[in-house]
Amino acid sequence: MKKTMLVLAAALVFSAGTSMQAQSLKDLLNKDNIKNVVSAVADRLDIIPENIAGTWEYSGAAVEFTSDNTLAGAASVLASGKVEEKLDEYLAKIGLEDGLFVYTFNADSTFSTTFKKMTFSGTYSFSPEEDTIVLDYGKTGRLKGVSLKTGVSVSATDMKLLFNADGIIDFLARISSSAGDSKLKALNALISQYDGMKIGFELKRKN
Repeated sequence: MKKTMLVLAAALVFSAGTSMQAQSLKDLLNKDNIKNVVSAVADRLDIIPENIAGTWEYSGAAVEFTSDNTLAGAASVLASGKVEEKLDEYLAKIGLEDGLFVYTFNADSTFSTTFKKMTFSGTYSFSPEEDTIVLDYGKTGRLKGVSLKTGVSVSATDMKLLFNADGIIDFLARISSSAGDSKLKALNALISQYDGMKIGFELKRKN
């Protein structure tokens, strides 16, 4: 994982020195933004049980655009902040707010998701080579049959979980009982505007 992150950091630094015609892209790739992203890359930890064990509280939406073009991909890391702001608004409408949505990962490969006063339990498994975790909510309860593969990045204080759009929409519909209502339709409409976009959650370590 660290090798991949260093490659991204190098791409960002390279892109910052490249002449851009579009003023908006120049703004995105300014020195402060490059410094912040490279700093975040340097803080990443390996995806192993001891680094994710603990309780993590929701702190905002997360977005990642996929691209085969290195420069476009580097710019999209910075541009995704604008989409995240809009997603924050939509997720708040279905109840995802700071302190009300929590993941707890245990050392025995069990985990729980708490939303408001409801708790959904399951088991998780690692794929360290892909920097992914599979979250399996089991065969009973409201999340019966839900199994989500999520891309993960983690530091000592923060975690990011990124999902394919279809899977996360179904998950949100089930936990919030929002399937078919206007709030979830608005969120789905926003997501459908972007091809190759993964969405998920920024989390802060609680303990």
